[in-house]
Amino acid sequence: MLYTHAKFSIQGYVGAIREVGKTLKIRISDTESWKDRDTGERKERVSWNTVTLFERTPGFAYIKENLRKGDLVTVEGKLSESSYEKDGHQVYETTLAADLFAIIPTGRAE
Repeated sequence: MLYTHAKFSIQGYVGAIREVGKTLKIRISDTESWKDRDTGERKERVSWNTVTLFERTPGFAYIKENLRKGDLVTVEGKLSESSYEKDGHQVYETTLAADLFAIIPTGRAE
């Protein structure tokens, strides 16, 4: 039998950090850039991803204590989807659950 999985990998900068129960919800930006074919102008688009860091994740206490807005991080983990009903409408959610979370030293002063 073949085993399957859905994984993600993000390297980007930390935006907001929210503590929700025994988890951290961390907004991480990723930036895509390209050169416009018609104008030759350099274009850029920033996307934001919310990653969930559970208390059982290795290094959780250190990350909770030391992670700051603007830090460069690399994250890998599992994707999962769920749905629920709210006000008579079906709501769909994708959760990015971190398995590996590392703060990348950039050498910038605080």
